[in-house]
Amino acid sequence: MITVFNRKEICTTYDLEEQNKIKSILKENNISYDIVAKNMTSPTPVALGGKELATYGLDLSHCIEYKIYVKKQDFETAMYLISTC
Repeated sequence: MITVFNRKEICTTYDLEEQNKIKSILKENNISYDIVAKNMTSPTPVALGGKELATYGLDLSHCIEYKIYVKKQDFETAMYLISTC
């Protein structure tokens, strides 16, 4: 089990394809991982109750931040596997 005390961040990305690629590499090599997704859009005073106005003009494909964590003991192996692909 990965907890705040035994994990280390291996990647931060806004790209869903990159997140999926890293996730599949870790899964293929039996490395436990945890992904924390954070929506980076926030309501603005212009929103007026509609989310459409709050995100007008934003590239919505890059509005979610993905942080990928592995156990500290798996960090070096995970970094090596990710860097070779």
